[in-house]
Amino acid sequence: MRRFGRSEDGSLIIFSLFLLVLMLMIAGMAVDLMRTEMNRARLQSTLDRAILAGASLNQTLDAQDVVLDYFAKAGFADYITAGDIIVVESATGKSVTAGLSIDVTSYFMNLMGITSLAAPASGTAIESVTDVEISLVVDTSGSMGGTSSSGNSKMDDLKAAAKEFVYLMQCDPDASPPFDGVCTVEADKVSVSLVPYNEQVLLGENLIQQFNTTEEHTQSSCIDFDVTDYASIPVELDPQVINPLALPDLNPSLRRSATIDPWGSADNAVDWRRTCSPYAERAVSAYENDYQDLEVAIDAMYASGYTSIELGMKWGSALLDPAFRPGVENLANGLGVVSTNFVGRPFDYSTPNTKKVVVLMTDGKNTTQHIVREGFRDGPSPFYQNLDTGSHADHVSVYDAVNDDYFWVEHGTRDAAPEGGTNVVQMTYPEFWDTYTWDYYETVAGNASLVQAVDQVFNAEKDVRLEAMCNSAKAQGIEVYTMGFETSAASSLVMQSCASTPSHYYDVDGTDISEAFQSIARNINSLRLTN
Repeated sequence: MRRFGRSEDGSLIIFSLFLLVLMLMIAGMAVDLMRTEMNRARLQSTLDRAILAGASLNQTLDAQDVVLDYFAKAGFADYITAGDIIVVESATGKSVTAGLSIDVTSYFMNLMGITSLAAPASGTAIESVTDVEISLVVDTSGSMGGTSSSGNSKMDDLKAAAKEFVYLMQCDPDASPPFDGVCTVEADKVSVSLVPYNEQVLLGENLIQQFNTTEEHTQSSCIDFDVTDYASIPVELDPQVINPLALPDLNPSLRRSATIDPWGSADNAVDWRRTCSPYAERAVSAYENDYQDLEVAIDAMYASGYTSIELGMKWGSALLDPAFRPGVENLANGLGVVSTNFVGRPFDYSTPNTKKVVVLMTDGKNTTQHIVREGFRDGPSPFYQNLDTGSHADHVSVYDAVNDDYFWVEHGTRDAAPEGGTNVVQMTYPEFWDTYTWDYYETVAGNASLVQAVDQVFNAEKDVRLEAMCNSAKAQGIEVYTMGFETSAASSLVMQSCASTPSHYYDVDGTDISEAFQSIARNINSLRLTN
């Protein structure tokens, strides 16, 4: 007995048996937990699909019945009742909330006294008629007149796709071409600002008067921005728009563009070549509430000029910024060019149930912008025009300050007085740029000791400005969709960087640009699943 008591043989066998039991218990726990998670995932997936279907505004069946039917088809009918489903409907939306739990019988954990595990699932699906503010920013530069892969002009492809987009946003988001004109979108829920751009963005006189701009002429309604203006979104409003009793600003901070013809080699400027075209067909259509009016504006667009994507993005963002709210109010109540139902827009960035969206499209890359320098935009110029009605009518003389004489342009001679005698008139700079081209100024400059009047902003600097503007917009929660229409790889990278996410960028050609616009419209109108 004493030897038996001292013996240690077989002690490890006993210890191993304990370990084996523990290992079996842990393995059994893993199996039970895996089975529970598998059932929970199936249950949650079924619930998500069911409440999304029930919350759809196009759903004609009772939402509770829809959810119960989904669970019956999935084999979970015994685990949910109508009391587990909460449906809340309003005039502008519907939400469906459901929550339930099933008990999964344990195979192994019952050895530890745990007979079952709970597999819960819950969620809320919401579809509502959200207040949406959209800036549709489209490229109308000269390259848009070229032929796309569809065989049509790029401009024609854009017009067709853009008209479909505004129809889907303001009439029926679930429609498919050909459209029947039966609208399901509640009136005045979706505002769309159409922003065509080439080298400049033509605001139109109604819109530019909302901003704190210089008034040296009315030949153009464009604004020249400084590089620092692209670091923030708002554009300064006229103080009398903010407060009608305020005094006018005698030194406005924004420069109305001096519109010039930088392309003509002849003397006379041509309007369609101007950096800020005076034609109303190029003007911004701000806060439109009628897709048919937008379709008319889209049809009127035409292709010409260089490309300033950053300017299009600047104005597209600025029209969504809450700082522009007094401008919308004045356009509505004061001028009657915007629906009074849009007074109060643009909403604050934090306003619930509101979307702000920029859709930015280009077919190329940033090119050159021409900006007339300070000192050459207003006031008297050194140019004198002969008003004689004879053979010397409209002859021009230029004062040469270095030589203190006048260069007679048409004669190529100099004199102590301008040509024309008592019939001569000194032109202002707005009058000069309204009549003559930049090339004419440059040609005369060398003979009359004139200094450079026009600055140029080139591609690389404009891309930096675009990136800053896109970052400013995204930082405020503006959803940015971008589209490269048969662009180069380098331009595609610039547009991808501007988009909110990689999936917000569309690389399209003439055959699928409509599908891209339709996809963006569907995304904007998408159903929201929470929890």
